[in-house]
Amino acid sequence: MPPKKGSKAAKKAEEAARRAEEERLAALVEQERLERERLDREEEERRLAEEKRMWLEHEGKRLTEEKILVEPLLTERAEKLLKETQERAAEEEWENFINCTHLPDVRKESEISTYLALWEEDHDTDLHRILKETQQAIDVMMGLDILVSQSMAMKNEELTVKYRGYIKKLRKLVEVKTDYATAHMLEHLDKHINTQDNTCKVFNTTPMQKYGIWVNIAKNLRLKTIEYPELGLMTDIPRPIILASVAVRMIHYRLDPLSPFEMGEFFTVGGVLFIEVLDVPDRPKVVKAHVPDVKDPGSWAMIRISDTRGCVERQQYPAVDPITGLINAASPPMTVHYTLPADVLMPQGVTPRLGWWNVEKKEGKGDWDEEGISDVWLETKESGEKVLNFTTLHLTAVAILQSRWSSFPYKSWMLQPMGPNASMLTVEFAGHLQVKFEVGEGRCRLVWPNDEALRPLREKPVPAMQLLQQLIFHGINLLPCNDDADQISTKRMDMTKCLKNQQLEERVCQGVSLLAPSFAICCSPLNATLGEKEACLKLAASTDYQSAPLEADDPNFRTMMFRSAELDYCFMLEPAQEAAVLSEDGKIYDRDGINLTPPTVGLETKSIPLTAMQELMYEDAAIQRCKKSSAAFTEQVRVMMEAMRLLSFVEAPLTGEPADDEVEGGNHKGDAAAEEEGAEEGGGAEGAEG
Repeated sequence: MPPKKGSKAAKKAEEAARRAEEERLAALVEQERLERERLDREEEERRLAEEKRMWLEHEGKRLTEEKILVEPLLTERAEKLLKETQERAAEEEWENFINCTHLPDVRKESEISTYLALWEEDHDTDLHRILKETQQAIDVMMGLDILVSQSMAMKNEELTVKYRGYIKKLRKLVEVKTDYATAHMLEHLDKHINTQDNTCKVFNTTPMQKYGIWVNIAKNLRLKTIEYPELGLMTDIPRPIILASVAVRMIHYRLDPLSPFEMGEFFTVGGVLFIEVLDVPDRPKVVKAHVPDVKDPGSWAMIRISDTRGCVERQQYPAVDPITGLINAASPPMTVHYTLPADVLMPQGVTPRLGWWNVEKKEGKGDWDEEGISDVWLETKESGEKVLNFTTLHLTAVAILQSRWSSFPYKSWMLQPMGPNASMLTVEFAGHLQVKFEVGEGRCRLVWPNDEALRPLREKPVPAMQLLQQLIFHGINLLPCNDDADQISTKRMDMTKCLKNQQLEERVCQGVSLLAPSFAICCSPLNATLGEKEACLKLAASTDYQSAPLEADDPNFRTMMFRSAELDYCFMLEPAQEAAVLSEDGKIYDRDGINLTPPTVGLETKSIPLTAMQELMYEDAAIQRCKKSSAAFTEQVRVMMEAMRLLSFVEAPLTGEPADDEVEGGNHKGDAAAEEEGAEEGGGAEGAEG
């Protein structure tokens, strides 16, 4: 029975029906509104897409025409670079010829192969002659290292692998030859014993290696140390060694023979010191000969012939129990005092990190291990010599370890012209530390630090990549790789987001190097988080080489941005955009959080930085100086910038949310929807699209 008209139930039913109808009508209106918005949005997207397509088509044609115009200049410079490179190679070949060396020419594969084959077939047993030959082999390796640097600068991976293969073969031969001569010496020990005090100690030193071996003849418990003043080396003798018929061999190689090409956590500084315990074979048994009617028939030396003859037998220390397989924990350590090479850069007051080569790490490939080395300290004498003191439980290869990414990220960098074909590259690290390079025609040299250990790098200019490789030899690594970015990331900055696309990085370094004769170039604080397909840096004309160097905050600097997407181009930021102080996720903001990200359409783009700077109507003399500069000079600028990864490994000084005292009442990123929408009307940020 339906509710009576006018009853409470009837009124409630009518109210519910009315509300339902209103909701239905409102839903229809909302649906119609959403549909209109969708259609409008799709129409706007089609309009923007068509606008971008037309811009890309027009700009692509214009950039192609611009490239055609600059192609003769680039071709001419490439030919000049080839000619200058060939002239330097001819000079080096002539110098090698007049030196009258019997060593192979490392640039000729046939000579290297012949040298390896002949030396491998030679079975000389004289220890001192062998050490002279191993030094010559090290000289050849150093020549091959220079070729490795050249092939890396040219990004020729095939040549790099080939030259490193030769280096590995030579290192193996050095080890084999040294072991063979050592084994022969131990098998004929009587020739080397000092009969006056019944001791046996042999040493030899060459420019890149030091060799010393002590043989326990007398087992004298009062003997406490082994000292080689000529080698700058002294060790104590643990009791288990003084009681055994063993030899202690110590070899220092200035070049790392174990991990020179490894990309692990550490690289070695100052070379590698091998401390090894060797088994001493039974000494020859002398038997007097018996010849009738001969007064002194002489004697026979009877030598045991075994499968190990001609090979050294290394004994593990500390010893391993043959039954349990456990290391004897009671074995005392050895204390070592070693004078470091003069060319090793060691900061004052810093305790070095030491490691021993653990062959069981990395699935049997071996790696450095710090456990078991203690009491490390560095003593600096009045003469300036640095003596490394440490105690080690492991008698094997020992080396000073340096973190491979300790110099990263960079804080800032600047390239300042010093002349038509010379620039000063300054790179700043954390703690206000600096490295300065003078970049010239085909050669670079270190200017700062002025530490005595780095004197050779300040005195002799060498090609850029070779100089950076030599810095590693002395203890400074400025050659980062992509894997390093993860290791140096912090909560404040994820350095993996700072990495640039390789093609973009190469294009920027190639293009900017042409401006080095007339423009100061420095890093931009906005570059770090623009994304992998965008990069920017700052430029300012600097043709008065006698004036004071520009500062990074000089108002004459303009910011140039590079993009790599549908088109590869560069363009100058507008003055308003240069006011940006923050960057994150490919977008840039001013102090009030307003989005200043340049659009991706409607820009005045250029194919290379030189034409962009020419468009700004800089004085013609500056542009002409860039065009007429030495190709060898600009190539060195390119190699330095690209090898040091100056676009990918500079920390952003301002990132993330700004501090409260940095925002003065303006809208920040979360409230900047209107500005962001305005940017999207122009096509959106390239970094956001990525």
